[in-house]
Amino acid sequence: MACDGVPARYVLCLMLFLGFMVTFLLRANLTIAIVAMVKEPARAEDPASGGAAMCGGGGQPRAPPTTAANETVTKVGPEGEFEWGEFQQSVILSAFFWGYVVFQVPGGRVAELHGTKRVYGAALGANGVISLLLPWAAKGHWTLLLLMRALQGLAQGVVFPAMSAIVVRWVPVSERARFVSFAFQGASLGTVVALPLCGWVLRAWGWEAVFHVSGVLALVWTAAWWLLVFDSPDQHPRITANERDFLAEHLEPVKAEPPPVPWLSAFRSRQFWLGNLAGIGNDWGFHTFFNLGPKYMKTALGFDLEQSSWLSSLPFLSQYVFAMVYGSLADLLLQRGVRLVTVRKVSVVVSHLLPVIGLMVLGYSGCNAVLSVVVLTLSVTMIGAVTSGFFQTPMDIAPNFAGVLTGVMNGLGSVTAVLSTPLAGAVLQSYLEAPLIGWRYVFWVAGAMYVLGAVPFLLFYRAQVEPWNGGAEEKDSKHPKDLQLKDLKEQDA
Repeated sequence: MACDGVPARYVLCLMLFLGFMVTFLLRANLTIAIVAMVKEPARAEDPASGGAAMCGGGGQPRAPPTTAANETVTKVGPEGEFEWGEFQQSVILSAFFWGYVVFQVPGGRVAELHGTKRVYGAALGANGVISLLLPWAAKGHWTLLLLMRALQGLAQGVVFPAMSAIVVRWVPVSERARFVSFAFQGASLGTVVALPLCGWVLRAWGWEAVFHVSGVLALVWTAAWWLLVFDSPDQHPRITANERDFLAEHLEPVKAEPPPVPWLSAFRSRQFWLGNLAGIGNDWGFHTFFNLGPKYMKTALGFDLEQSSWLSSLPFLSQYVFAMVYGSLADLLLQRGVRLVTVRKVSVVVSHLLPVIGLMVLGYSGCNAVLSVVVLTLSVTMIGAVTSGFFQTPMDIAPNFAGVLTGVMNGLGSVTAVLSTPLAGAVLQSYLEAPLIGWRYVFWVAGAMYVLGAVPFLLFYRAQVEPWNGGAEEKDSKHPKDLQLKDLKEQDA
């Protein structure tokens, strides 16, 4: 609980952090469990065909055993109980994002109107209940599993827009990069925890237990959230007078009753669309790493289930640490007078363009497992800069509508998961006899999407509040940030 020694906004940050951890645990559980749920087909490989061979557990090319009929066959992974092909699995994995895309914009607006506490809490509570039911759905029919995962996505569609809606009511601009980085990177640490945790639970108790453990943790978090979090400083019963006064002085003005969304002006805004494009590029790359990382470790590099879960989590642990450091640096630069637009653009270079180099290296690393793991880790690490870059576009340009605009941006980005995962599955299905070549094409596409999202943002983004944010004049709407940072400098002096 908030007390004299623990500011209420820090408690909010911690609960958002833990919420994103649980959110990504609920996303990742199927990514790990499906490896044990599915019967892997035998792959016929002909070394003379020129295709790339599968790699063994140490990253060395695997010599396929020869059958009595001189047919080379490689069996991959544990035997499961469901006969789902590569494309079918990819559709199942993407089903979450069907619902996730749908509720982004409505979820952001509902959070603005009715409060993040209700919306975010209800979303994760519902996800916990559905997670408990997923084993039953999978055994019933794979289309039922699709439906349940789409419902989970529908509920989770509100979480990122809801965070933006509450951040502008609780966090001054000078603290925002650190706050958002810490809260948002609960997703990265959630991945770090989820992959090995799900792998361990799977080995110890079976794939059904993966969903049961995830669901129980979500319900425990929901109870704590309901007790500790409030939508604004004015509503918090335990906030100190000092913190309330500090926030009243340094927060940007946000209307208590959100005005109607100026949709026409927003969709005409070049700044808004630059953020959307950067979001699309980032989401395509991120979901390539997130949804396909464990499969790449297992099927391409030849690591077993336990190894692949731990190694797949390593990049996200590195990303978490990097994001904490980078967010603090971004706030420090702003307080030292560096322009907001400069911080945003440098962050996009780090989060978008540096991973492209890693993707190109991965495409040609072959069976060099050490190089692949190192490059994969460094690439995902750089993504940690997103919370100081394009992700804050809605908060930069229209704080009164940060929730709903984040919903639009995140919704457009989430479409990439619906497209990228089945596309990757189709490519990999086409290259069953040469999987490393298939993975090369997957990485090329992800790299191209990063570049297409980053370049327009770097050329044209201005990081200025738009005139349509509550009807304020553009020249006046820049003042809150400038005055706020100036006041903080004077206080430090």
